[in-house]
Amino acid sequence: MKKTLLIGTLILSFFLFQSPLYALNQIPELLCELGVKLYRSGRYAEALHEFKKALIANPNYIPAKKYIKMMEQANLAEPEIVPSTFKPISPEPKGAMNELLDLIDLQREMIRDKELIQVETVKKKEKPEIPAKKKIKKLKTPVAITKPAKAEVKQPQPIVQPNKPIVVRPKPVVKQDVQPAKQGIQPTEIVVKPSGTAIEPTKLAEQPAKTAAVQSLEEVIQPPETVSLPTTTAGSLSLREAKESEAILLSEPSVPLVTEKKKVREFKPAEQNVITLDNSLSSIPSPIEIEMGKSFIIKGNNISRYLITQPKLAKVQKNGPNELIVTGEEVGYTQLFVWDDSGRWSMDFLGILPKPEGPTYEETIRKEQERSRNFRLRYNLDWVTYEAGKGVSDLKRSSYYWTHSLSLNGPTPYGDLDSAFTIRRLNINTDLTYLTFGLTNGVFGNFKGFSLRGMDYNPNFTNLAFQGTTLRGVMFSSPAFNNKFNYTTFWGREGGGRYGNLSPTLSKTENSFIAGTNLQYTPTDKQNYKFTVVHGWGRDREPLLNKYDYDLMGDWKLNKLWGMGYEIANDSERFAHLFNIRYRKPKLSFTTELRNIDKAFNSITSRGWRQGELGALLNLNYQPTEKLRITSSLDAYQDRLYPALDNPQRWNQDFNYNMSYQVDNLTGVNLSYLLNNDQGRLSEIRFQSPGIGINRDFNLFKKRLSTYFNYYHQENTNFTAHSVDYVNDKYLAGLRLGIFGGLYYYANKEYNMVIEESTSTHANPNAFETGLDWSDQIGKTPFFGNLRFTYRDEEETDTRISFLSGQDYIEGYSRLSYKPNADTEVYGSARFRNLWADNPLVTKGVNMDFNAGIRYSWDTGVHWDAVGNIEGYVFKDFNSDGLRQRDEPPVEGIKIWLGKNKFQVTDLFGYYKFKGVRARKAFVSLDATTLPRGYIVTVPLVQEVPIINHRTQKADFGVISETEISGCIFEDIDGNGEYTKEDKGVAGIVVTLEDGSKSITDVRGKYSFRNATPGEHAINVDINTIPVYYLPQKALKKQITLFEGVNYVFDLPLKRIEE
Repeated sequence: MKKTLLIGTLILSFFLFQSPLYALNQIPELLCELGVKLYRSGRYAEALHEFKKALIANPNYIPAKKYIKMMEQANLAEPEIVPSTFKPISPEPKGAMNELLDLIDLQREMIRDKELIQVETVKKKEKPEIPAKKKIKKLKTPVAITKPAKAEVKQPQPIVQPNKPIVVRPKPVVKQDVQPAKQGIQPTEIVVKPSGTAIEPTKLAEQPAKTAAVQSLEEVIQPPETVSLPTTTAGSLSLREAKESEAILLSEPSVPLVTEKKKVREFKPAEQNVITLDNSLSSIPSPIEIEMGKSFIIKGNNISRYLITQPKLAKVQKNGPNELIVTGEEVGYTQLFVWDDSGRWSMDFLGILPKPEGPTYEETIRKEQERSRNFRLRYNLDWVTYEAGKGVSDLKRSSYYWTHSLSLNGPTPYGDLDSAFTIRRLNINTDLTYLTFGLTNGVFGNFKGFSLRGMDYNPNFTNLAFQGTTLRGVMFSSPAFNNKFNYTTFWGREGGGRYGNLSPTLSKTENSFIAGTNLQYTPTDKQNYKFTVVHGWGRDREPLLNKYDYDLMGDWKLNKLWGMGYEIANDSERFAHLFNIRYRKPKLSFTTELRNIDKAFNSITSRGWRQGELGALLNLNYQPTEKLRITSSLDAYQDRLYPALDNPQRWNQDFNYNMSYQVDNLTGVNLSYLLNNDQGRLSEIRFQSPGIGINRDFNLFKKRLSTYFNYYHQENTNFTAHSVDYVNDKYLAGLRLGIFGGLYYYANKEYNMVIEESTSTHANPNAFETGLDWSDQIGKTPFFGNLRFTYRDEEETDTRISFLSGQDYIEGYSRLSYKPNADTEVYGSARFRNLWADNPLVTKGVNMDFNAGIRYSWDTGVHWDAVGNIEGYVFKDFNSDGLRQRDEPPVEGIKIWLGKNKFQVTDLFGYYKFKGVRARKAFVSLDATTLPRGYIVTVPLVQEVPIINHRTQKADFGVISETEISGCIFEDIDGNGEYTKEDKGVAGIVVTLEDGSKSITDVRGKYSFRNATPGEHAINVDINTIPVYYLPQKALKKQITLFEGVNYVFDLPLKRIEE
């Protein structure tokens, strides 16, 4: 009896004290579960820390070991780098006992849940547990999970990691034939809601059953993306069963299953600033982003307590019995636990930087693109009156005019339309002085890129035969033969659009016409040829002009530095020649031009350019340093049209030299020399002037004071009229000082020391000018103003050579404009000048002018878009050329977006099509998240497609798997056979494949064969390229089977031979 009682007591004691032991054993599992959660979120360093803590609690805990090994093989164990703009989170104060106690209570509660799972499992006496992989294969039907009445748990939604290629390192495998699986598996993703109602499960994408060869590649594993729970035959699981099954899956990491994305409601705290603890919580993406300084409300049912793991990141305040206010404080990741009558709720938060207010850059660009499609109407009005008199009371209007300009521009299905006209009135006469309309970037069926212009225009080219003029007529230009050929043809009456201050009645219509054709041929980017023929006729043409002119031009780029060109023109009787050589480098460039223009050569419109000259021109630009720059030009020529009478063969020389040096940010100096030696012309003159100058800025009372001083010595000799010979020393000095805002004070002084050589007369004409000017926005209003007051005093200007006007004056100027936006401006200005004479030959008096106007641009909101179709294919681009070949298979199930609102999914043939696209141009993009694992795009992810009216445009997308063979050849210093920090790579070793392709190791010993084709390969390391003092530690040849999307790694350790 006593023995029986003793045994019963021992058994009872064993069961009574089992829970604490069980709780102690659950600590590694809890730590590992937390590590898995961090791992899914991409926080690898923190996850590795939790896995290591789990090993401290239980050194033999297998799941933690597996995850640590997996992260090391995938190189995911690197510490996270915190951007410098983020403030590090300070550790929690040791005295926060209440938070620590809450955390302990949370752990105890989770332990109790695990304990209940084990107890229920024992009670049910179910069959022995099946490994996770086998359980997944038994899934057939979706399941619903019910929740006990008291414990409500919100499972965090899995975060899908981006597609990464599988990295495979070789291990001994038994070769087997790879047979395709007949039937895939369909696991079910489970999301647990705290309310007890079932959530519709998300189906996972079908994966082929693994063959023996595929299973042998699972040594290195990708991060798990989702957790799929096995179903039971009953079709439903309790919460504890779900937890138990999840624990089984976590203990055996495997290659993740790719899930089909389920569309969820996007959560935006700025729009929905209330989170309710009910069924809707499960549809909120995790983690919830909260901006710094922003707040939102959490509503529950009688909230009893809460716990936040990182109080520095978010501030939580209670607002009554049923609400919490959460405010973002810092950038980082934290968790919030809330207890109410329904149980415990958990939420993940990510603190982010404040988002900029207003539209995003992408939205702004999109709106600008939409606006650019609309027709825009622009209107300009300019009114000017000029009055003069001896005094203010005697002012009379001497000139008056106004102009109206109206233009309409916008894209059409047939090109860009632009049109404009100008009406001008001078005094009492009004005329339509300018009218034009045109179509550029024209499209008409397959005919593209042409331009058409009518009424007033300027032909878009000039040369020796046609020097350019304004015509009223029509012009057409277009490219041809893949843009290697371009032609322009035109016809028009001379004197088309008229500008200037002449009265419209003074410019009569001329009977003078010009027509012509310009042909341009560009066979390569280094050659360009142009040919022009123009014809002129009409009774108002000058008699000296011929009816036809011709021009031929060629240009060649010899290499990156040198180029040359030649042009020859003929006016039906005489020739003109131009030849040039160019040299260009970043610091030195020069051009040389040789010309020979017949003295009677004429263009189609007027006398020829530089008529009668034979000469050469050299331009030089040299910048040896950022501070020093030298420019110079020399022009030497004969004037055969108006030569010197005593020697018609004499040459002229025009030379200019300028050197500027920036001493520092505030100081600069310059040297210059000018020579005009024109003794070979009819009027024989020689002028030369060396000069020196300096400019310097000062900081005066925190204001910038800019000063300058220049000196020039001038000598002028006129060999045909010595009475105007002189020598002058000119001094120029000035300053400009900022007073406040946009107000500046300025002062300038000019002083001349002139000697008239014919009479030996000395004179010192000089002038002083000073004033104030202000230009700025008026406060924060849309008004802008400009004011200027100037006083000028000239002295000693009554000499024959003075260089000054002899006028003293006071001038005032003011302008006010109203610019509420970039498209609208209303302005008005007035100028008053009071003149008095320092020179008796100058008339004194008063003059004033007034100017007013409007500039307005109106977006009409009307647009005329083309309507067309877009189609294309998604295919496996084996050769990565972006072009679809017949042997490149299609890719099905890829989502193609048109803009941001429409998409199509490629069919069995990789084909997609958008019909009735209404736009000038559209942007088609491939959704990279729908690509198979390890695939990348070989063409731009976003393609711009021009829409042609009633036409179908094509946009194909090539994709290719990141299938690669790579590795490292290294000196195995530590002798462990693996590449570590102590080892060093060996460069220059050749690695080849069976098809002869080669890869040479770099300084780190790395080699790679990118975009390798799947299938059998033979890797061979060329022993002749291995240095003689190294001995390979493994075979130099390797036969492998490469699967699509896999990076096969073959490393070769070397051992240095000891002497």
